[in-house]
Amino acid sequence: MTADPTLLAAQELADLERQSRSGRNGTTSEPADDTPAPSEAPNLPASFYEERTELAHIRDAAYCRARSADAVLGVTLARLAVLTPPTLHLPAPVDTEATLDFAVALIGHSGAGKSGASRIGDELLRVDGDDLAVRALGSYEGLVESYLGMVEEVDDAGKTVQVKRQVRRGVLFELDEGQALADMGTRKGSTLLPGIRSAAHGNRLGQANASEDRRRHLPPREYRFALVAGFQLEHATALIDDAAGGTPQRFVYFAAEDRSIPDDAPLWPGALDWRPPTRTAGPMGLDTEVARQIRARALARSRGATVIDQLDAHRDLNRLKVAGLLAVLDRRTDITAGDWSLAGQVLDASDRVRSSIIDAARWRARENERARTAKLVRQAATLDDDAAGRAVANMARAVARHVRRGKCDGGCRRRCVTIATSSKDRKLAPVDDALDIASGHGWVVLDGDRIRPGGVAP
Repeated sequence: MTADPTLLAAQELADLERQSRSGRNGTTSEPADDTPAPSEAPNLPASFYEERTELAHIRDAAYCRARSADAVLGVTLARLAVLTPPTLHLPAPVDTEATLDFAVALIGHSGAGKSGASRIGDELLRVDGDDLAVRALGSYEGLVESYLGMVEEVDDAGKTVQVKRQVRRGVLFELDEGQALADMGTRKGSTLLPGIRSAAHGNRLGQANASEDRRRHLPPREYRFALVAGFQLEHATALIDDAAGGTPQRFVYFAAEDRSIPDDAPLWPGALDWRPPTRTAGPMGLDTEVARQIRARALARSRGATVIDQLDAHRDLNRLKVAGLLAVLDRRTDITAGDWSLAGQVLDASDRVRSSIIDAARWRARENERARTAKLVRQAATLDDDAAGRAVANMARAVARHVRRGKCDGGCRRRCVTIATSSKDRKLAPVDDALDIASGHGWVVLDGDRIRPGGVAP
């Protein structure tokens, strides 16, 4: 005997309500609010910016323009990375020597000032030079192309020819709306996300084409890459969703909102008085105790004694990048215990920002589920009240049975399932309502313009 759909939907809603009132230990507590509980502020503590003159300078510049100090810090670190020659790289307490290539994600609601933070960073630290550039991020091919240009060379026959060669050593890529990054990355045949992952580690980039003048090729450690991407909080989930591919692990996250911005603006401090370190090649120095800590954690993972979350797979590497850039900001090429400690605070804040993305996504999923179940209750309550309700129920089951037969390659389309329903029922109710019912009960899954079998049999 088929269960009453009204009772099923009501039961789903009741179960969801009980879950929202239950704590982790399964006991019932006060009813949950309809909004996410306020979490720990993700920003760096005020004491962080008091540690060094340059950090206080960055904070004052941000607060002068009513922007997040953390966001401006992230932008400044990305600019430092581009301004540092690719021949200067990180030490290798484990694995191989890594690079200072750096990817920043600025996270905040619409209007929080993500683009404004980038403009302040430009005033603090200009990316100037014949072999440096700032570019908007587009395709992978465009990323590689940003480093290249046509130059004249003399071929073996003594003839002057135009050939494509690397003409820039550093490019800062900017993306105002990170949702576009997910959209571009999911296009069929797109190599953008794998390209970003490679560039963030300074790996070989490019592709070989048939003709020499179109060949794109960037050897490892002969270019510098940095990316600043702004994400609205509700869209940043798209970045986290590529954890299996390794994309979110390459980013350090900075909050674009800052509760500590004062009412009274401090004076504009001017541009940073910064010059590149005198040593421009080889590995940076590293405090011996810091190297020991990194190696100890790597050994624990390699031996299977420690298992970490996949989102933390590059945490020590990202911390080392931040520590290296903080040293460069201080015009040094030796990473000290102080740099490592400050970088730890940056990564802790990054973890909090990343957690806020995940928490917001879970809350939205819960609210969507509540809305879906409430809709099912309303729909189910009318199924047996009139002929239209019975027609919708009949069509929902007909659609589910047809889809489960699996005769349509790649899933059924709307026209296909419509034909599977009774013309008499279609005169009484729209097929879309039947699809909602079938989807709501898990009989089918609506996947774009395709309709696929669900996990529940009708």
